[in-house]
Amino acid sequence: MATPVNPKLVGTIVSIDVKVGDQVKKNDVLGSMEAMKMNIKIFAPIEGTIQEIHVKPGDPVNPKIAVLTME
Repeated sequence: MATPVNPKLVGTIVSIDVKVGDQVKKNDVLGSMEAMKMNIKIFAPIEGTIQEIHVKPGDPVNPKIAVLTME
């Protein structure tokens, strides 16, 4: 079952540190974003495989936008 990974705040993507097909563990760092002039890490909510990446560095994001999808 696909699990979307959404940021907790409104901000801008700084980096995506994984690629499609990567195996990650729960709480691994998937990337980072800037919000309120702070660099905030994006963590894996589950153990699984990266299915899709929906954003690139510089893209604006908010809690309603999935940054990537895991399974």
